[in-house]
Amino acid sequence: MAETRHVKLNYEEALDAKKQILSAQLNLLQTAKRVRNYKVLRKRELTTKTKLKANLKSLRTKIKALQTSFPHEEDSIEIKTIKKRAQKRKDNDIKEQLKDIEKKLDNLNK
Repeated sequence: MAETRHVKLNYEEALDAKKQILSAQLNLLQTAKRVRNYKVLRKRELTTKTKLKANLKSLRTKIKALQTSFPHEEDSIEIKTIKKRAQKRKDNDIKEQLKDIEKKLDNLNK
């Protein structure tokens, strides 16, 4: 059987203990409120993310459908030829610069 003991407290100690108990209860209620609020916000976040994911998926499919309607073969050939021309120009420019530097070096050595 449990034994019950009584402790005698003066008025100030009893009042302080009661204040501490009430303060602890208040803190627990505030924490419970924050946890509940967190759960609501988290649920809202997850639904928003799900909607966003679905919207992005439909957007991707629409973009792919648009891309398939564009003519790719002709564009890619034109782009490749333009890139080749630009590369040849760069190569020619570099060769010309090298020749100019070699001429200057020859003139300095004479």
